[in-house]
Order: sequence, then structure tokens, then C-alpha cells
Amino acid sequence: YQDRGTLHYHSLVGGVGDIRRLLFKDFWELHGFARVEKYEADRGANYYVGKYLTKEQADIRFSHNLKQELSGRVEA
Repeated sequence: YQDRGTLHYHSLVGGVGDIRRLLFKDFWELHGFARVEKYEADRGANYYVGKYLTKEQADIRFSHNLKQELSGRVEA
């Protein structure tokens, strides 16, 4: 929650194929405000996640599918 008591989310979404990134924005704005930024691969996920790991009261949650997604990409 934000200081004013409203829900506040940040997410990193992958594996969505050709879905327009702004489709997420269109949906979310039915319920409030949204800013959807294009992922910049040269910055990497560390950049995006790292910005919020250092903020106070961070509540980081990962998808239950993350382990499955990562296991398919890790080289033996």
C-alpha cells in the first residue's frame, strides 16, 4: 500500500509473446492508474528489480511459476 492507503504494485512480466504491452495498461486503467514501460534487455531484470529491493518496506513476491520458468533456461 502507498502512504495514502491505496494499493500499489510493480511487476515484471515475461513470456507474453506478441501481446501488446499497452494491453496491460488498458486493462489496469479500468481500475485505476497504470504506467507500463517496455522492458529494456540491455538493462536486464536486475535493474528493474533492484530499484525496489532498496526501498523501505519492500514486499517482494515471486510468481509460483518462476522456478519452472528458470529451470527451463538454466544450462547444465
